[in-house]
Amino acid sequence: MQKLIVVAFAALCLIGTSSLALAEEAMKGEMGNMKDEMKAENDAMKGDMKVNKEEMKGKTKEQGKAKGKTKDQKKTKGKSKQHKEKTKTHKDTAKAAPAAPAPMSAPAPAAAP
Repeated sequence: MQKLIVVAFAALCLIGTSSLALAEEAMKGEMGNMKDEMKAENDAMKGDMKVNKEEMKGKTKEQGKAKGKTKDQKKTKGKSKQHKEKTKTHKDTAKAAPAAPAPMSAPAPAAAP
C-alpha cells in the first residue's frame, strides 16, 4: 500500500514538473510572437509618420511659395529693427556717461559724553 502511494506521488511530481516545463515553452513561443507583432506595428507606424512628415513639408513649402510676406510681417520686421536701434543707443549712452554719485548728507553730530 505504501509503495503504491509513493509511486503515485512520484508520478504526480514528474507530471507536474513536465507540465510546467511545457507551459513555459508555450509561453516563450507566445511572447516571441507578440514581440514580433509589436515590432511590425511600430515599423508600420514609423513609416506612416515619415509619409505624413513628407506631406506636411510639401504643403508648407507650397504655402510659403504661394503667400510670400504679408504686410503685418513686414511691419513687425521694421519695428524690431527700430527697437534694436533704440536699445543700442540707450546702452551706448549709459556706457559713455556714467551716472553721477548721489550727494551725501553731512554726518550726524556725535552726542557729547
